[in-house]
Order: sequence, then structure tokens, then C-alpha cells
Amino acid sequence: MYKLSELTLKQREELFRQLRVAITHHSNAIEGTTLSFGETKELLEHGKTAGDKPLHEQLVILGFAKAYDVIVREATNKDTLIDSSFIKDIHAIMFEDALKVSPEFISKPIGAYRQDERYIKGVDIKLSLPNKISSDIDNLFYRFKSNNMSLKDISEFHILFERIHPFADGNGRVGRLLMAFQAIQNNIIPPLIENEHRNQYLKAINNKDELLVFIEKSIQNSINLLK
Repeated sequence: MYKLSELTLKQREELFRQLRVAITHHSNAIEGTTLSFGETKELLEHGKTAGDKPLHEQLVILGFAKAYDVIVREATNKDTLIDSSFIKDIHAIMFEDALKVSPEFISKPIGAYRQDERYIKGVDIKLSLPNKISSDIDNLFYRFKSNNMSLKDISEFHILFERIHPFADGNGRVGRLLMAFQAIQNNIIPPLIENEHRNQYLKAINNKDELLVFIEKSIQNSINLLK
């Protein structure tokens, strides 16, 4: 059972509430954030900061949760299509508070595409050149309309998005939020990609069939939150 419509209204509300903490924690932990699940939960649900953890990490976590709220709200409208301005706004929402308070820890620009060349260490994959990012992103959105995607499309989109790598930082996090948006908009339970399976995820991201299987397992992680 992967369909959101097969959940009751109460189950859907509970799922999105639980995923707000779970996706925020795991998606940031995959990128090296040091807050535990419990600390993330305390921060998001009770506004309690983790005393010994870096402030900029906590501000990014709050920004990510804000972006998650936008994703859930906007994805419930079948007419909202993801486009370049949408992903720039999601990126800005994620990092804007941290940038104001701890600018030295945040890669710039935010809410705009990177202006330098990037490489992924140890992986022989060419990322988009800065002058090609805008057209590569537009082509990707032309090819995949967010409100008409299968799980296989979502897997392929995620791989292609990460290869464009449009931002100076936060590409994985934005990509996983877009995956949640596409899932919700197409009546699919959003996947919960857990930090414990980080290596498996990073390996799967090179093959759309492998990633599809991985995402199906990750949807089961989300369903398990309701048990």
C-alpha cells in the first residue's frame, strides 16, 4: 500500500506530522548534521535548542522544517508545478535564517544557482557547468511534470537533479524534499530515507532501477511510523 488516498484523513495528518521530524532529522544527518533524532524533535516540537550543538546547524534544521511545511502545503494542489523559481525559493527558505545569524558557515549564494564548478569526490560523474545549470534545470522540468509522475519517474528525476547539482550547498536536501513533493502530488506516500542507509542510498543514486527499489523500501519506513 503506497497510496496516500488509502490512508484515513487522521492517518494522513499523523503521517505528515511524524515525517516533519523524521525527514528533517534524517535528511540533514545524511549531510553530516550532528543533532540526534531526539534533539531535532525537541527543537521542532518544543523550541528547545541542543545546548552543545552548533547554532547554524539548528537554524538550518528549522529552515528545512519550514521548507517541508511549504512542500506539504503546495503539493496538495495538483495544479502547482515545480519549476526553477520554486526550487530557488525552497533553497532560500532552508538557509535564510542561518545565513542571517551565522553567514560564515553557509555556502553562498542561497536561493540562486551556484557560480563555480563542482565535482563529487570519488565519483566519475560530470556535474552541470555553472553556465548550463539554468537550461539543464528547465529541460528537466519540461521533461518531468511534477503532477504526473510514477515512482520510477521520481527515481530518475532525483538522479538527474543531483547530477545538475544546481546549488552551492543543500542539493541533496532540496532533492529529497522535491521527491516528497512529487510523491504527495501523485498520491504516493513520501519516502523516508534514513541516515542509517546513507551508503546504500548514495550507491543507488547512480542507477534508477536500484534507486527505485531503495525508494520503495523507504516508503515502507514512512508507513512504519503509523504503527
